[in-house]
Amino acid sequence: MKHFRRLTFLLSFILILTAGGVVAMAANNGPCEDEEESYAYVQFYNLEKDDMIYVYSFRTPQEGIATSAKGAVYDKKTNTLTLTNCNMPDYMLSMNMMGDNFKIKLVGSSHIGMLCAWGYGYGGSVEIVGDGKLYVNEEQKKSDAIVLQPEGTKSYFRISGNAEVYVYAGKTDGSIVIADYTTVADCFVVNGLTGLKKEQASEMRYDEIQAIIVDMENSHDCHVYTKGDNGKKYTVEDYVRTYYNDDGSIKAENVKGYTLYELMLMPGYTDKYYMREIDATDGVFDPEKYGYTDTEENVNGYSYRSTMPAKVYIDQNTGDRCVFMRDAVDDSYKEFENFKYDIKGELGDVTDKYGNVMSYCMVEKSKDNVKFTDVEFDDPDYLLSQGYKISGELEYIKGLYKVYSNAKSAVLTSKTQTVCKHTSKVNKVTKKATMTTDGIITTTCKSCGKKLSTSKIAKVSTVKLSAVSCVYNGKVRTPAVQVKDSAGKALVKNTDYKVTYSAGRKSVGKYLVKVTFAGSKYSGSKRMAFEINPKGTMIVKKAAGKNSIAIRWSAQKVETSGYQIQCSADSRFRKSNRTATLRNNAKTYYRISKCNTGSVYYVRVRTYKNVKVSGKVVKIYSAWSKVVAIKAK
Repeated sequence: MKHFRRLTFLLSFILILTAGGVVAMAANNGPCEDEEESYAYVQFYNLEKDDMIYVYSFRTPQEGIATSAKGAVYDKKTNTLTLTNCNMPDYMLSMNMMGDNFKIKLVGSSHIGMLCAWGYGYGGSVEIVGDGKLYVNEEQKKSDAIVLQPEGTKSYFRISGNAEVYVYAGKTDGSIVIADYTTVADCFVVNGLTGLKKEQASEMRYDEIQAIIVDMENSHDCHVYTKGDNGKKYTVEDYVRTYYNDDGSIKAENVKGYTLYELMLMPGYTDKYYMREIDATDGVFDPEKYGYTDTEENVNGYSYRSTMPAKVYIDQNTGDRCVFMRDAVDDSYKEFENFKYDIKGELGDVTDKYGNVMSYCMVEKSKDNVKFTDVEFDDPDYLLSQGYKISGELEYIKGLYKVYSNAKSAVLTSKTQTVCKHTSKVNKVTKKATMTTDGIITTTCKSCGKKLSTSKIAKVSTVKLSAVSCVYNGKVRTPAVQVKDSAGKALVKNTDYKVTYSAGRKSVGKYLVKVTFAGSKYSGSKRMAFEINPKGTMIVKKAAGKNSIAIRWSAQKVETSGYQIQCSADSRFRKSNRTATLRNNAKTYYRISKCNTGSVYYVRVRTYKNVKVSGKVVKIYSAWSKVVAIKAK
């Protein structure tokens, strides 16, 4: 069966019959890609949420359906689904027509609600590989954990290498593994299975009738015909029809024709017949042409009010047969339930063009007014608890098996454990280092995927400039950057980090430097700043006056805005400082008054320039000149 849109757990299968019995399908590798027959897919499905995620699909899923799941990646080239710490415990992982070499590679620990593989006449084997763990139905919400539906193919479930699969049956019933309608009795090639049972496959052949509610309120005057000696009666009714095109326009009007019915004597009556429609034909009915004989008899005929195929149930209280038919609860036709109908009698058997025989029976709504909701009716166990058992016989199918284990849980491993020597290793940065945390390098085996070790990438601890200030010289200034990790190892410029500088860097001002960590090992960034200071000056002359002192300095007009003079009685300028700022860079003389007679004063001078930093004007100063001492008179 095709499981592309809605997945149902119908135990279907495909048999190729020959004189010798069942012929096994040929093995196929890779997903089926036949344009007409393929419905190959790998899918996560949540029945409760009606949510589907196609990891792979040969046919494009409907719009709005997700096509990726976190931790699940399919590689078509190797026909492998890799699960890396995939956490989907509420989803069933299902595959359809993925061939005999489909693999699920486990990395880390993954969780799914169920695993189900269909073959659909092409191939539906599953091999678990890798070095990780897979937990299936650990919350026991599903009845079964691993389900194989070979559908006429030789499908297997295998585990290779060091992979481990933890399986759990449902809380009240179910199996940890089950394969139905399989041609291979030993289809689970694993260690760890207990209580494994192998039985001949069987199928319930349900008793089914064509249930008919006859419209007894409207009778038809039926002219009776017979045909040959089959003992049946027939009648015809003429009609006039109008045929329409797809666009709604009239194709043909007043087309005459007739409908042929079989007249089936209704149980309990000698003169009332049910009119079973056989065919409707345009034209005029010619009895002689089609082999019918006119009996010149007329009888009362009745059509149906409702008819449908229905499974037969046995009322355990009375032993009577009955069916259930879905009908409206009231005249609003907004709610429907499944009502019990009693079988009043058989009208007869009808054989269709395929040779299938169906018993036609009259039914009437039961007077005990038994009814069930759709949910209740779809649960055979519930119906049985209410006293209604479905009628049928169990039929065993030659050449097919049912294989299952009703153990509550198990750890499944490879049938032949192999120890990987990990000769081929892969190093991968799984966490980059920053200025606050160490990074991580993970070493795994390229062959089996096992995590072998981890190593540390030391965090970046030192990021500094070779100089945070320099003196204006008319040239572009580019201080070098030093970057080291916490182990003292220098990082490589343009490999582990890149440096960008503010534009300019020639005039007096403040400039930014950004270090951006790069490459496979480091991430993050750091900003720093440096200044280009104006050239300083020097005091060239000093003088002392009455209660005053004076100084003269050499002019410094390039990249300056003015000067700052500082005077103090403390040679180290720790207290009682007097500071004056001159806004004219052409002025080179300054007199300081209100000095104490006989006191020694210390004086120094520096240049400054007004510059804009982040939109605000700030002063950038040169270094102080050499201090001179002056004794006031």
